[in-house]
Amino acid sequence: MNRRSLSVLIVLNVVLLAAIALTLGPVPKAEAQIGGGSFLMIAGSAAQAQQQVIYVMDSRTGNLVGFTVNSANKKVEIIGGRKVADDIKKGVGTPR
Repeated sequence: MNRRSLSVLIVLNVVLLAAIALTLGPVPKAEAQIGGGSFLMIAGSAAQAQQQVIYVMDSRTGNLVGFTVNSANKKVEIIGGRKVADDIKKGVGTPR
């Protein structure tokens, strides 16, 4: 190996180390936020085969929306929505 090849390899290694050092910096935090909301998602299986249920709630406003996801026909449908904060104020769902 001649002197020129060795110097090219050293420079290449320095460039690669610098690239690795830049990628090892702080990783940005992934958040699912739209319009400043704070969301909670709960997913589970439905009674019907090939169908899953997803509930998404904005914990700041108390809005809850339910979806069904059908893996057979690849459709997503809205089940319905609730304003949980209003239900809590009215006492909906509390034992009597």
